[in-house]
Amino acid sequence: MNAAYRQLTIFQLLISQHIVNKAALADQFHVSLRVIQRDLSQIRQFIAEQNLFYQLVYRRQFDGYQLITTQASVSKQAVLVLIKIALASRSLTTAEMTQTIDGLLQLLPLADQQEIRPIIKNERFYYQPVHHGQDLLTNIWELSQFITQQQAVTITYQKQHKEIVTRTILPEAIIFSEYYFYVIAYNAKYDSNLFYRVDRIRHLQTTSQTIPRTRAQRVEDGELRRLLHYMQPGKKLTVQFKFWGIVEAALDRFPTAKVVKKYPAEKAVLIEATAFAGGAKMWLLSQGANVQVVAPQSFVTEFQTEIQRMADRY
Repeated sequence: MNAAYRQLTIFQLLISQHIVNKAALADQFHVSLRVIQRDLSQIRQFIAEQNLFYQLVYRRQFDGYQLITTQASVSKQAVLVLIKIALASRSLTTAEMTQTIDGLLQLLPLADQQEIRPIIKNERFYYQPVHHGQDLLTNIWELSQFITQQQAVTITYQKQHKEIVTRTILPEAIIFSEYYFYVIAYNAKYDSNLFYRVDRIRHLQTTSQTIPRTRAQRVEDGELRRLLHYMQPGKKLTVQFKFWGIVEAALDRFPTAKVVKKYPAEKAVLIEATAFAGGAKMWLLSQGANVQVVAPQSFVTEFQTEIQRMADRY
C-alpha cells in the first residue's frame, strides 16, 4: 500500500468521525509510528491549504486524533433549512434534487447527517418536481458565469405555446420565483430587458456579438426582487389598496409596502407599495374580496375592467 492510499484511508476514517490511534494505524499498515506521524502532519497541512472546515486535534483521554468541525462551517440547522426550502421549491428534477440534498448533507459530520436524514425522509420520498423535466444546474451555473463576464449568448428557446425561437441576449440576473428559475436578459432587438424561463432554454452558446450596456442600464437583481412579483414586470407604480386580510402576508409579499392608515371599525388597513404592475395585479386579484384598490385611478379602472371580465365568465 503506497503512502497516498494510506493517507486517504486515514483521512476517510477521520472524516467518518473515528478517533485514530497512531500505534493501531502503524500495526494496520505495517509501518513505523514515525511514518504515521508524518501522515497525520500531511493531512493537517492539506486541511490548512484547502481551507477546509476541519481541525485535526489530539484527544488525550482517548489517546488518539480526531477531526473536529470548526466554527466557520455550516451548521446542521442551516443545512436542514436549506434542504426544506429546496424541497418546497419543487424546482429541480428528482435526480438533481437528490444530488443537491446529498451534497448539502456531505458538508456535515456523519453524526449530523444521520440526525437530519429521518427528518427529511418522508418529504424526500414524496417529492414531486414541476412538470418541465429539464435539468437546470448546469444551465444556471453557465448563465451565472456569463452574467459575471458580461458575455452575450445565443439561446434556442421554447416559448409558452411550444414555438422554438433563437435569441441573442445579454444575461443580467437570475431570479427564482414561484417554482421556476428565470434569467433576466437584455435583448437588443427589442431594446428591453426580457424574462426567459431557464427550463425553456434548449441550447445556449457564446457569441462574438457585443451588446453594450451602461451602468445605469444594468439590472440590479436585489432591487428588482423588491419590486417584482410572479415574474410579471409591467410598469413600476405606487399603488394603494384597502386590505381586510392578514396584514403581515401583504407586507411580506411587497417588501416596499407600509401601512398608511387603519380602519379599526372595518378591521382593515390602507397599504401603499411600489411594485411592477403586472405582478402586483396578479397578487391583488388573488385576494378576492379582501382587497379594494384605491389608487392610482388608472390602476383602479384596470381592476374594474378585469373584475367585470371575470364576472362575465359566469
